[in-house]
Amino acid sequence: MKEAEIKAIASDYEDATERLLEERDAKLRQAVNDGWKQADLVRITGYSRETIRQALHPEIRAALRARRAAKRPAAE
Repeated sequence: MKEAEIKAIASDYEDATERLLEERDAKLRQAVNDGWKQADLVRITGYSRETIRQALHPEIRAALRARRAAKRPAAE
């Protein structure tokens, strides 16, 4: 395995995780569009209310991520 391939491991993982998160959130939004309530999604999936809230409102997740990023120390 070459160094570039090893460096790509974390990036590839993050990309795949983000893609799957977006797919999951789209399915949860579709469930709400089909008439399911947020409380039902919490009960059925086992996700927290906050996870469901962020899935249904991507702008909330984006704002939370931006706040967390702002709190992190800058990379040297």
